[in-house]
Amino acid sequence: MTFNFGDIVDADAKAAKFREVSSRLQAGKDQTVAIGDGANDLKMMAEAGVSVAFRAKPVVRAQASCALNWAGLDAVVNLFE
Repeated sequence: MTFNFGDIVDADAKAAKFREVSSRLQAGKDQTVAIGDGANDLKMMAEAGVSVAFRAKPVVRAQASCALNWAGLDAVVNLFE
């Protein structure tokens, strides 16, 4: 799956791309992380072993493995140390 400039990337496209990349990398679900902030990221985040809500809407925070509300994106590294 490739995206071209101007393509609409919806929830299904994000989830499909996540599965494609995971498969190409031969990564098991437990080896993957997805980060999102809106409802259109939920399907992708459901594909991941760890899902991170980054400064996200309440519906995303409620379904994510963890949430980062006040830290920068680099704080994701601290989840795995």
